[in-house]
Amino acid sequence: MLTEPLGLEMVAANLKSEHEVLLLDMRLEPSLHQKLASFKPDAVGVSACFTSDIYNAFQVLDIVKEYNPYIFTFAGGQHATMAHADFMGKADAVVLGEGELTVPELLHCWGKGEPLEAVNGLAFRRNDSWVETSPRQLIRNLDESPLPARSLIWKYLPHYFITSRQPIASIETSRGCLHRCKFCSVWRFFRNTFRSRSPQRVVEELRQIESQDVLITDDSALSDPARSESLVNEIVKAGIRKRYLMQVRADSIVKYSNILTKWRNIGLESVFVGFESINQRGLNELGKRLQVNYVEEAIDALRSLDINLMGSFIVNPDFDKEDFTALRHFVRRMKLRSPAFSILTPLPGTVLHEERAQEITNHNYELYDLLHTTLPTRLELKEFYKQFVRLYISAYAPYLSPRGLLRPLIERRLKSHLSQASGWLRMFKDNNPWALAKHHQIPPGKLSERRFLKQVPRTARRRKWDSQLQCSARNALSKTENRYNQNEMPQMPV
Repeated sequence: MLTEPLGLEMVAANLKSEHEVLLLDMRLEPSLHQKLASFKPDAVGVSACFTSDIYNAFQVLDIVKEYNPYIFTFAGGQHATMAHADFMGKADAVVLGEGELTVPELLHCWGKGEPLEAVNGLAFRRNDSWVETSPRQLIRNLDESPLPARSLIWKYLPHYFITSRQPIASIETSRGCLHRCKFCSVWRFFRNTFRSRSPQRVVEELRQIESQDVLITDDSALSDPARSESLVNEIVKAGIRKRYLMQVRADSIVKYSNILTKWRNIGLESVFVGFESINQRGLNELGKRLQVNYVEEAIDALRSLDINLMGSFIVNPDFDKEDFTALRHFVRRMKLRSPAFSILTPLPGTVLHEERAQEITNHNYELYDLLHTTLPTRLELKEFYKQFVRLYISAYAPYLSPRGLLRPLIERRLKSHLSQASGWLRMFKDNNPWALAKHHQIPPGKLSERRFLKQVPRTARRRKWDSQLQCSARNALSKTENRYNQNEMPQMPV
């Protein structure tokens, strides 16, 4: 999957009235050096949401400062908020929490030469230490925020995808989560609150989205059932017909299946459900606050509604072979077509990180990608990864069998099936048991250097685009390695 940077679009929307803004998605167009030379920015902000991508963010900030040390740099996002000390020596400031209001105030004060202490929700560098300002209050009325500045990423929009759904747009209808799972920091980022946008405002944004596929980014789409039902009614009234994907809790699926039925009638095709565990002990250890009987009931409910399920399960490093076998058999027995497996990871800012900080075996952030373990394993490390990869092979091998290929051909969805199957084959190539175990010996930052300019998987519709991007990537890498030549010096602000 590759989805649009919705958070950056929201921040940019609040800046456009007073600033000239450029949004660069380096996952698709890694031409940072050329953009710096042509746009000549006074300030550069970097999204730092995912822990496993932090070294990439560091590389971007380093390149910016190498190009022009006078450019003001700042970072924001979930990881930046939870662990802003990581950016010492990398960024001039870190936005803590929601950035829509903080970033405009930050740039205003910096541009005027005023003290940054006046900006709430900020950590900034002073000498060799961080100064934290007062926490910023959360945005009370999300309807007052301008719509995301999608005009800034118009050239990227056709290339965002989830499995075979391309292009796909993203929309936020609510923000926050009222649950307190130990492995997640979202509820802490939003201070254990839940806020929503009005159905009318959501419909207004949907009218402006051209893509027929839409990802609803809410952490739990049915947290407010009455509002969700009202949103369905507004969409019907507006005559909007699209294909939706959303994230829903298992217990909400069972309790509010009537609302999901209405969503299905207006285009809901797939839901992502974090089941996490197939037994009550595992759910309790993760702080999921979910009864295990809801797991199978939710699967049956979605199947009866003909809604595609993307179910996620967490693999505890404490698993033995019997635990892996039980999970494989459960996936097969329930006939799950799109399961996902992630390794329990103590991400910064989570309760899990606080509880097991002394047990962490590796502090290389590149291993915090949910495909590696940073906690001690009961099994020998290579055997643990062998069992982990076997989960995926067991779940997706039927896609490649003659019988597995015949069924989608009959159902006229062979293209979607082959796209998904080829995607998992690419993953096995890069993430096999031997490679995963070997990554523990690679120094921090080296994996990011290899992947920094790596392109997203190709499809027939992206080959020409990929060719252009690879050309610009080679140019960017060459210029970065050679630093500056005599004919291209950094542009200093007047």
